[in-house]
Amino acid sequence: MKKVFFSLLAAGMAVLPIQTAWATPESRAAANFLLFEPSARASGMGNAYVAIADDANATYYNPAALADYDVRSLSTTFYKPVPNLASDIFSSFGAYTQPVQGIGNLGFSLNYTSLGEQVRTDAQGNNLGTFTSFGFALGVSYGTHLFRNMSLGVTVKFIHENLSGAGAGIEQGKGAGTSFAGDMGFMWKTTDRLTLAWVLRNVGPNMTFIDADQADPLPQNFTLGIAYTALKRDNYQVLLTTDIYKPLADQGFFSFITGWNDSEPDEEFKDIDYHVGAEWQYYLSEDSAFALRAGYSYDQDGNRKPLTFGMGLKYNWASFDLSYFADSNAALRNVFRFSGGFAF
Repeated sequence: MKKVFFSLLAAGMAVLPIQTAWATPESRAAANFLLFEPSARASGMGNAYVAIADDANATYYNPAALADYDVRSLSTTFYKPVPNLASDIFSSFGAYTQPVQGIGNLGFSLNYTSLGEQVRTDAQGNNLGTFTSFGFALGVSYGTHLFRNMSLGVTVKFIHENLSGAGAGIEQGKGAGTSFAGDMGFMWKTTDRLTLAWVLRNVGPNMTFIDADQADPLPQNFTLGIAYTALKRDNYQVLLTTDIYKPLADQGFFSFITGWNDSEPDEEFKDIDYHVGAEWQYYLSEDSAFALRAGYSYDQDGNRKPLTFGMGLKYNWASFDLSYFADSNAALRNVFRFSGGFAF
């Protein structure tokens, strides 16, 4: 009966937009929906966003950025990552930030992903009906300044993934697992133009679906980011950004330590993904702006090298972003992503 559960895990990993294939370290992990990136602005820049994250999506990308975001804000995203392959698979993300005078800034987030409807069969292949697979994570984030230009942030989250609502045969579990995890982020604005940042995500205990001996690690990962404002004028600016992403899913809670050397050195380097992006932003007024974006991701072990494009509009308290994946993969071809936000 493990075949059912592993098939569902593979199905979930197949729809990740940038970083996953069966041979990658992420394929060993549970709760891969945690890797669905929520921001259309970020995806328009090749998902190089760790050193920017200047909206409510900082609760996902880097909670340290919350320290500089001292307004109440709301961000939402809903999209179908592989509409050409499975139209009933969708991902949604919502976040809210709240400044707390003299303490720092708080953030709250909800990540919900549906892996669509599945067909249940017995050991002989007989149809036993259908069921829906899904996962969600509830998070609370906090960011504060260590020094005037240096900040630290953390996120704690409750995670639940339901691959199947019922077990079969002699299996002990029911195809549903629960765990918790934490993220830690750091951001250093070395000058008014250059920002260095890193974030460690999804550190937590293994998730059990069948029994403890067959528990799966969470998709732990580490990302180093750099953002640089290459050109800044009165009415426009050009922002360049890059992220270096290393998956760390290994065998348990301490994967963030053991995941750096759990295979041969050449394989470890192949696991690393590189993301670069650029944004040209034109200021229509003090509170309004228009942006054009482009990015590129290089994922060697996952054999993914898509170009991305995007645009955005900010008008007073509202913002709207759109991104497009120029991917040769048939399942991901012509995929658009939309997200919106409010600051008040």
